[in-house]
Amino acid sequence: MSDPQPEPPAKPQAATPSTSQEPLWRRALDNPWVMLGMLFFVTAALGLPVLWMSRGFSLWGKVVVSVLVVAWTVLILWLFWLVMVWSYTRIVDAL
Repeated sequence: MSDPQPEPPAKPQAATPSTSQEPLWRRALDNPWVMLGMLFFVTAALGLPVLWMSRGFSLWGKVVVSVLVVAWTVLILWLFWLVMVWSYTRIVDAL
C-alpha cells in the first residue's frame, strides 16, 4: 500500500475587478445616465457626494455637473418659495 501524495495548495487568485462581480450599487454609480437622472429628478444637491464617488465622470465633468445641479436646486427652492408665498397670501386674505 502506498502513501497518498498530499495535494498541492490551491493557487491564490489575483483580485481583478470585473464588471460582473461589482455590486449593483457600484455599477449604478458608474453609469452616467443613472447618476444624472438621480441628481436632477430625485436627490438634487443632496446627491453631490454620490456624484463625486462615481467613476462615470471625469474631474471636469463632475465640476460641470455639480454647478448645474446646484443651479437646478436653487431654481427648485426658489419656485417652492414662490408657491409658499402665494399660498400664504391666499390664506391670509381668506381670513
